[in-house]
Amino acid sequence: MTFLHLVGNEVTKMLRKRRFQVVLIILFAMMAVFAYGEKQASLALAHQIGTSNWQAQLQQQISHSENRLHSPFISNAEKAVMQATIKEGQFELAHNINPSAPGAVSFMKSFMDQGITLLIPMLVIVIASDMVSSEMSGGTIKMLLTRGVARWKVLASKLGALFLLIAMLIGAIAVSGYAVSGVFFGYQGWRLPVLMGFQTTSTGYVNLSHVYTVPQWEYLLMSYGLGFFVSLCIGSLSFMVSTLVRSTASGMGIMMAALIGGTLLSVLATNWAIAKYLPVVNLQLSGYLNGSPPPIAGMTFPFSLAVLTVWSVAALAVSFIVFIRQDVMG
Repeated sequence: MTFLHLVGNEVTKMLRKRRFQVVLIILFAMMAVFAYGEKQASLALAHQIGTSNWQAQLQQQISHSENRLHSPFISNAEKAVMQATIKEGQFELAHNINPSAPGAVSFMKSFMDQGITLLIPMLVIVIASDMVSSEMSGGTIKMLLTRGVARWKVLASKLGALFLLIAMLIGAIAVSGYAVSGVFFGYQGWRLPVLMGFQTTSTGYVNLSHVYTVPQWEYLLMSYGLGFFVSLCIGSLSFMVSTLVRSTASGMGIMMAALIGGTLLSVLATNWAIAKYLPVVNLQLSGYLNGSPPPIAGMTFPFSLAVLTVWSVAALAVSFIVFIRQDVMG
């Protein structure tokens, strides 16, 4: 049995479970809800300010953020984000660049930028959580191993199938985001300018000397490429847990708890330097593209890439070592 045949067999099994189809249905429904909500929010803002002029709306948002900076209930990390947002907004006003120009492409960009820290990893976890555990608990793994297929090849085929499904998920996010949001915002926006090159520190200082623009289609390629990389990392960690824990529900619960915990750490434990070495704190790679301040001081784009890569490689190594050595025939 060839490796490609094994991978195809694993993909077919996953599709028959309908888990992937359910994820796609949920994704499509959420796209519709988010697009509708964003449309209503823009209409409400225009009604509140009394104009649909984007410069006036952006100036109102800047003024609101400047007022909130004086609140004693805002953490230093939140103030840093606000200060960076204010500087970027002022730069956009000065250079006549609309950061929220309506269009399906703009929605695709914002969805990936916002969803990569929690929503998209959750969908990946749902897909990856039972790649191994379901067959271990059900005993169906024995049927494949008794055919004389090497254990490493069996696990590698499952990993290859998982990576293919993740690629299909990222593609589905792009296609559904464009198709659904275009109904509300139109299908334009591929060549709109997107600002890059903001250099923001954890204290909120923004260096504008290296700012430049790229067409939105180019930014999308970078953003979705980073989203795919992050999804592969989350998939690798979920794959390891699926190998270690025979219960799919337990594996999914462990990964969901770790993901939510990492999200809270990014907000509540900004002074805990050790937290920056955790993978879930480094998921917001697209933040480095648009100049968002890092969650924890000292984090950089190469650092986050290195952390995610090391954790992913270690997780896959543990998966193969455990799967090859453990007793699955008993």
